[in-house]
Amino acid sequence: MSVLLRSYMVNLLHDLWGAIPAVILLVLHHFPGVPLSFFWVALAGWLVIVGTMTVLMHLIDSQPCLTQKQNSDPCSKKGYGSSDMKR
Repeated sequence: MSVLLRSYMVNLLHDLWGAIPAVILLVLHHFPGVPLSFFWVALAGWLVIVGTMTVLMHLIDSQPCLTQKQNSDPCSKKGYGSSDMKR
């Protein structure tokens, strides 16, 4: 299983609360007769949002790390002296 698909599955579990509107619409379909298409739109919207966030996080994570720049501040180059310095 690819890393992106595994991340998508984990994000679906973490964002399970996002499916609550779709479940409410499914219940409303069976009792008062709300159209089933509302359920599918809410479910698809949730899946698209989680998928988009997963892809964005994967792209951000795959960027190379920036190397640390050399310190050019003359005051901080000395560092801190030992604790037995004369004052």
